[in-house]
Amino acid sequence: MIQDTSLHAYALATQNLGAKQKAVLDALRFFPDATNAELAAYIGWPINRVTPRTGELKKLGLAYDVERRRCKATGGTAWAIKAKHPVLPEAFEKPVEQTNQSLFK
Repeated sequence: MIQDTSLHAYALATQNLGAKQKAVLDALRFFPDATNAELAAYIGWPINRVTPRTGELKKLGLAYDVERRRCKATGGTAWAIKAKHPVLPEAFEKPVEQTNQSLFK
């Protein structure tokens, strides 16, 4: 079962993404440590549609390169990419420091 906070964090992190970016990010979450060619094969898109989306997700801080390894789709060496888990924003503003005396007035 997915926690409400996880759903909220995912919604915040993806609210400004395009449909193609969301599709690639969802594929990365389902198929972690995937190369661009593996993602293209999984989604059923040409690689030239996937590669720019993974680059955009990296620039947004939602994905990162993990390691260079043999790609299962092409057999060549390629970077494996992983999606970052979104981080929740702070729930409240940081409290203003108060002295003990001001608390009891």
